Amino acid sequence: MSFYKGEKGLKVFFILIGSVFFILMSFLLYASYPWSLQDKTFTGEIIHVEPEGMVNNEEFPSVLKIQTWNLGFLFGEGSDGPKYQPKEKVFYEQKIASLVDQIKSSSPDVICLQEVDFESSRSFDINQATELAKKANYPYVALAVSWESHYIPFPYWPLSRNFGRVKSGGAILSKYPIISHQVHFYHKPTSKPWWYNLFYPHRYFQKVEIEFGEKKLKVISLHLDAYDKQDRRSQIAYLVETLKSSPVDFISGDFNMIPDVASKRSKFVTNSDDYENDPSFSEMKKSGLSEVIPETIYAEDESSYMTFPASRPERRLDYIFFNPGLKMIKAEILPSALSDHLPLKASFQVSNPKFNPYSQ
Repeated sequence: MSFYKGEKGLKVFFILIGSVFFILMSFLLYASYPWSLQDKTFTGEIIHVEPEGMVNNEEFPSVLKIQTWNLGFLFGEGSDGPKYQPKEKVFYEQKIASLVDQIKSSSPDVICLQEVDFESSRSFDINQATELAKKANYPYVALAVSWESHYIPFPYWPLSRNFGRVKSGGAILSKYPIISHQVHFYHKPTSKPWWYNLFYPHRYFQKVEIEFGEKKLKVISLHLDAYDKQDRRSQIAYLVETLKSSPVDFISGDFNMIPDVASKRSKFVTNSDDYENDPSFSEMKKSGLSEVIPETIYAEDESSYMTFPASRPERRLDYIFFNPGLKMIKAEILPSALSDHLPLKASFQVSNPKFNPYSQ
C-alpha cells in the first residue's frame, strides 16, 4: 500500500514538472515568435508617406546633406534595459515633436536611423519612422525590421518593466525618391545560448538607392554588434567584401566601434565595454572609403567628436563613410538630448550645380 502511494505521488510529481515545463516552453516559443528573422539579404519595405507640409525638392540638386542617428527608441539613455523604466504615452509624443523640430532645423536630405520602434508596446505602438517622416516632411521611408517578438521579458524584474511586444529596427528617410531597398541580417551571436538568441535582435545593414536629381546614390545604414569584437569584425568584413562587387556612395550608422587612435579603450564610466585589441576600425579601413572625421582630426580634439552617451560623451560609435570621389563640404556632431547617441551630419558636393546664366 505504501509503495502504491509512493508510486502515485511520484507520477503526480512528474506530471506537475512536465506541465510546468510545457507551460514555460509554450510561453518561450510564443513570446519569441517569429524566433529568428531571415539570415540573408532580401528586398526591404519602402513606404511613400504623405507629409504634413510641402516638400520642395530641387530638380537638379548638387549638395547632399546626410545624417545618421541612433534614436534609442526615443527613450534615450537607459533604453538598453538596466535603467529602463516605462514612460507615459505623452513622453514619446513630446519626444517626436522635439525630434521633428531638430530634424527641420538641421534639414538633412537623407536620415539614417537606428533603434526605431515601429509597433512596440513600450512606445504605445507609435511607428516612430513614419510619424517622423510625416511631420518632418520626408515622403520616402525604407523600413528594416530587425527585432520582432510577441514579448520581451527584459528588464527581468519587476514584470512591469518588461519591454513586452517589440517591433523595431532601422529606417532611412529621404526627401528624394527611394527606388530600391535591400536588407541583410547577420547571424545572431554563436557564443550565446539558443534561448538568449531567441530574444536577441538581428544586427543588420540596409541599402537603398536614391534618385537624387540626375544621379542615383547608393546609401547603406547599419547597426553592428555592441558586445562581441569578433562578431563585429566579421560583420564589417562581410560588408567590405560585398562592396567589391556592389560599391556604394555612403555607409553610415552605429558601428559600435571606436577609432584606432582613441586614447581610451576600456574602463568607461557608462558601462564595462572593452575595445582593447578591437580590429573593427582597421577592418573598415579596407573598404577604401573615407570617413567624414579623419583620425588625424579626431585625435586633435577627441571630445568634440564623441557621440556616446549623449549626456556625457566619452567615445565615438557613429560614423559616415563616403566614396572619396565625392567632395565633402562639412561634417559636424549635433547637440541633442533626445537619444543616448548624438547625431552626425555631413554635407557633400555630389554634382556641379545647374543654373541659367540668362535668368533674371
